[in-house]
Amino acid sequence: MKDKEGNNGKDPMLLQVKDLNKSFGGTPILKEISFSVDTGDCLAVLGPSGVGKTTLLRTLNFLERADSGVFTLDGTDYDLQHITAKQIAGIRRKTGFVFQEFNLFLNLTVLQNVTEGLITARKMPRDEAVEIARMALVRVGMEDKRDAFPVSLSGGQKQRAAIARALALSPEIIYFDEPTSALDPALTGEVLSVMRDLARDGMTMLVVTHELTFAREASNRVLFMDGGRIAEDARSADFFAAPETEQGKLFVQNISP
Repeated sequence: MKDKEGNNGKDPMLLQVKDLNKSFGGTPILKEISFSVDTGDCLAVLGPSGVGKTTLLRTLNFLERADSGVFTLDGTDYDLQHITAKQIAGIRRKTGFVFQEFNLFLNLTVLQNVTEGLITARKMPRDEAVEIARMALVRVGMEDKRDAFPVSLSGGQKQRAAIARALALSPEIIYFDEPTSALDPALTGEVLSVMRDLARDGMTMLVVTHELTFAREASNRVLFMDGGRIAEDARSADFFAAPETEQGKLFVQNISP
């Protein structure tokens, strides 16, 4: 587990969710979700398909609106039922999101994809944006592809470009929504390698994934979801060694290599 000491007495908690609920068409999808994330955490969100993992991430980034709950970021509380567009915009400036399907602009080069948010949304001078984007691309091993268009890239390269785009915004936390699910197995390793490096460097990450080896090796905590609820919130080593719930035991036995 990552060391949280040496923070000059400050509360290491970056993000907290209390009693988050979300329904679609009257059907509950997320039920009384509560957890916290400390600075430097890499949380793996695990569980069978259809238990609400992606919906959870989308509500945290307000791509979906939660029905109720309290969201706390950097010590500021937000009522999820009544949060305003201005508040959402402020939260998004502190977070990054990496999608399953990359979501790159096909008519822009890799470098332009990474600088777009800096120049358009943050009104950053182009020269400064280019330098930040270049450093982000170096970090994910994509600097040599800066002038390439997405159509010429492999799936793994596209996802690494998407990670660079998130990193360039200097987020306090990055949400990853099954970032390798759209990749061929041969390309999965290069993306997971970048993510392992980020976790090792202390980037705060919340990762929905079916890659249990990554979760075991790179995350320090596991949120195991079942039936729209968090069934277990545990240290990764503890979860994989001895899940506390029957659902967790079955999950690890059935999916673990």
